[in-house]
Amino acid sequence: MKYLAVGLILVFSAFSSEFMQMTPVGNECIPVSVELEGCRDASDALDQLKFDIDFSGILETVDRGEGYAHARCVLSGASGDYTLSVDVAGSEGEMLLKKEYSGSSWEPLIHRFADEFVYLLSGEQGIASTGVAYILRRDGVYSLMVQSLDSRDPQVLISDGEVITTPAWSPDGEDIAFTSYRNGLGELYLYSFENSSARRIITGGLNTSPAWTPDSRYIAFTRSLSGNSDIHRFDTALGDVQRLTARGSIETSASFSPTGQQMILTSDRVGYPQLYIMDSAGGTAERAGFAHGYCDSPSWSPTGDRIAYCARSNGNFHIFVMNTDGTDVRQVTVEGSLNEDPVWSPTGGHLAFSSDRDGVRSIYLLELNKLTVYRLSHGSESYCATWSP
Repeated sequence: MKYLAVGLILVFSAFSSEFMQMTPVGNECIPVSVELEGCRDASDALDQLKFDIDFSGILETVDRGEGYAHARCVLSGASGDYTLSVDVAGSEGEMLLKKEYSGSSWEPLIHRFADEFVYLLSGEQGIASTGVAYILRRDGVYSLMVQSLDSRDPQVLISDGEVITTPAWSPDGEDIAFTSYRNGLGELYLYSFENSSARRIITGGLNTSPAWTPDSRYIAFTRSLSGNSDIHRFDTALGDVQRLTARGSIETSASFSPTGQQMILTSDRVGYPQLYIMDSAGGTAERAGFAHGYCDSPSWSPTGDRIAYCARSNGNFHIFVMNTDGTDVRQVTVEGSLNEDPVWSPTGGHLAFSSDRDGVRSIYLLELNKLTVYRLSHGSESYCATWSP
């Protein structure tokens, strides 16, 4: 399986910059044991289940013993018709869960149980059932892809010979906004999962970097007219566009706070790109930190307390995380020279980003509790990740 070949890479490299290393969060994981038997796919299914549990950053698999929860699983069936039966016993042998999951593929069944297992023991949501969308460029063709957190091939949503870029998954999971140059200009489109098609929503000028409000009502985006870029906001219900910034400087790459009341953006108003926070309806913006001479692509954590972004350090581009007031700046990546476009998982415990660390720009996932890295995309150049809800 692909994730086994890649492995889980623990990041303990020394840093050669002035920034503090992003040390593991270090929350104590809940030890659990699992067993899975059954049909010919059982061995792969067990490997996937262990990966889902360990990559959660909340539970961790250990050898079976007394004093912690144990899950006994049986996978039956074949392609097109699988059943996963689970019995979960608590640390004192008490029955916590007895359930069956059914579906045409075994991977989603494993993901569903892993997430329920995480929630059952911790009260926190897992991410095993989520997906990541990104742009794949291969042989001059640009494709919007969706990859689940397993070894199945990614799904191609759309492909085009013209550039498509900056996808953003709506919080309600129904759409992905993205930029397309199909008509020679950067226009904003919405891909609908319900209709399996894309429609144009914004034209005129160059329109990039869409970002959704938490209620999926509005999309902030960067519009460039006559060479100047400002943040605008599109009302998906009414179709109205409102301009939020009006400066001579470049304003771009907005990301909303989890309340939707504020946004963080990139501006070069001081002569070089820096991060600023302002009200989501516009107004005065305040600088969000002073640690770098160049930073971009901010992403506000769904937990509300941290911001991830890309910054130039020692001539290379790396991912950093800081508090919303600009304090406690931590460097997340050290490998490669081009690490960019970080986005948070829906739980705030993971980051997705693109990196050239293995020779070709690819999508990687970082679990912050243990600083475990998982390579998601393989083969051709991949970038601009966006995480599903």
